[in-house]
Amino acid sequence: MAASTINLELSWKDGFKGSGKIVGKEFSTDISIPAEYGGPGKGSNPKELYTASTAACFISTLTAMIGGKKLPLQQLSVDTQADIDGDEFVITHTANVVLESAASDEDVEKTKEVVIKADENCVVGNLARKAGVEVNVKPVVSKA
Repeated sequence: MAASTINLELSWKDGFKGSGKIVGKEFSTDISIPAEYGGPGKGSNPKELYTASTAACFISTLTAMIGGKKLPLQQLSVDTQADIDGDEFVITHTANVVLESAASDEDVEKTKEVVIKADENCVVGNLARKAGVEVNVKPVVSKA
């Protein structure tokens, strides 16, 4: 894989009770200090962005792998939940995969395996694990 560079521009105004903005090549989001820490809680926050990064990596890895295996995908969505308690950070991705109605039982089982493999191959999820974050995946596979 070729090396790449990510450039972000960040700005902040009005101190602790203020807000900021992150702008990248293909996205922009408002940020602030979470309300539970006394901030305004408007826009995203670092933990939410961190969780979103793992989810984005997982769904893109999963989509590529399903395509590579030529599984009869009709619809894909991922529900991600992060549970944070002190130093414990647990991220769970629930992959909701709907295969075409003509999919075989073998396709369903293969898709469940691909969901697990996608989690194992997700670079950002693996970096999170190295940082002590628990990352789990639940495959929910059905036929239309």
